[in-house]
Amino acid sequence: MLFTPGSRLDRLPKAVASGADGVIVDLEDAIGLADKDRVRTEVVAYFKEHGRVAADRPFTSAIRINHLRSPHGLADLDALNAAGCRPDAVMLAKVESAAEVQLAARKLPESVRLLCLIETVQGVRRCASIAEASPRVAALAFGGLDLSAETGGEPTWDALLWPRTAMVHACAAVGLLALDQPYIDFANAAGLEQECVQTRPLGFAGKLAIHPAQVDIIRRSYAPTAGQVARARKIVAAYDAAQGNVVNVDGQMIDVPIYRSAQRVLRRADQ
Repeated sequence: MLFTPGSRLDRLPKAVASGADGVIVDLEDAIGLADKDRVRTEVVAYFKEHGRVAADRPFTSAIRINHLRSPHGLADLDALNAAGCRPDAVMLAKVESAAEVQLAARKLPESVRLLCLIETVQGVRRCASIAEASPRVAALAFGGLDLSAETGGEPTWDALLWPRTAMVHACAAVGLLALDQPYIDFANAAGLEQECVQTRPLGFAGKLAIHPAQVDIIRRSYAPTAGQVARARKIVAAYDAAQGNVVNVDGQMIDVPIYRSAQRVLRRADQ
């Protein structure tokens, strides 16, 4: 998913052409306080007229609104509600409670899914209840920069490992996607790839992007390798042939957990 400022709707065609799975039109961090009312009006008008950013393809159209404990967040939600906008998803910033999720679910059309950003101390503490707050929640997304600013820590890998893991576990418990934070040094391709390689084994399904140049790196890094796919096919075939009994594949005992992991690899490869 690629972020695009709500003030730059002219960039949407580039977002569609970037190879990303979708775009998040941002009303929060990318917009200064003095411009929030104007940009909100422009974004709502765009979605009221167009419905989705790309109606002719499987491309997720989302809007990130300000957090719902703020006047701007409530104004964003009310404006989308009043206009009857139906983006594929609305991203809720700095979610700290199930009640915020349920408020958004009540005010938005039933077709709109919710993406919840976990980027505060209270959000991390309550991420399990946030994940379970509504069947409309499709994913939780991690935000380590805001979290680090609140704790007074630094957004290093070691410092953020525990909250990342806590969020992934909350997602896994109810079958949601876990999305990792954007990599803000968009000129550092090697650093982005390294962070993808580190987060994928934790259980993250993907990563948010802030620049079109990041999209291909993210897609390649999260996709299973050819070797992983070949081994997964071998494991699934052997276990299926054994009709659910434990089986030996290249000296490794294959039981239900390993079989299910192989199935997940094949599902990701198909996607």
